Amino acid sequence: MECQRFKRERDNAVRQLNELQDQNPQIFLEFPITNLLQATENFSGLCKVGDTEYGRVYKGIIHDTTVAIKLSRSDILFQQEVSILRQGRHPSIVNCIGKCSEVSALVYEWLPNGNLQDHIVCANGSTPLSWQIRTQIIGEICSALLFLHSREPHALVHGDLRPCNIFVDANFRSKICNFGMLTLFLQPGNHQPALTARLPYLDPDFLTTGELTPLSDVYSLGVIILCLLTGLPPLTIAK
Repeated sequence: MECQRFKRERDNAVRQLNELQDQNPQIFLEFPITNLLQATENFSGLCKVGDTEYGRVYKGIIHDTTVAIKLSRSDILFQQEVSILRQGRHPSIVNCIGKCSEVSALVYEWLPNGNLQDHIVCANGSTPLSWQIRTQIIGEICSALLFLHSREPHALVHGDLRPCNIFVDANFRSKICNFGMLTLFLQPGNHQPALTARLPYLDPDFLTTGELTPLSDVYSLGVIILCLLTGLPPLTIAK
């Protein structure tokens, strides 16, 4: 009876998520390059707040709104991310406001409390997260993954679920980003990503098969949960 109840609850959650996907497709604004140049002072290093394999990120203001502007490393990455983001919105996924096709850039909402990694290790003067916020974040990540994994006809795998890819807004609500991008890097002919920093969060089966599946995300989620609840570093947990 208990198993049947959990199955009904999960089926209802999946149905609600599918309705959300169908009713709320992502529509992007198209920003002219002049908006981005003005917002970032011509992509000045002073405005740059991040530099990853996926692209360079700048903080700027467009139409009196603070935003994060990501310049993709390539047009292929840009098109891939646009294709993924068009599949719908979710409260626990970073919201993309628009794009600039001229320079392969995406304009995201600005999340002022940085990424989860900084809060776990209390970097840059961050205060420790309360237990309430920690458990709330776990629930939000689970909800976002259920949304991605419930895509039809094929599940959408994050593939690179780590605290540095989970951001926190002004109300300490968490939102995931960079989902689906690692899969593109792993395709033949593309530049292979550095795996050292990812290893503690990678499903061991991936190292054998080279395939990312929804279960890969579940493994990564488990490591993140243990990091949040114990304060231990991921390498210690993975061992």
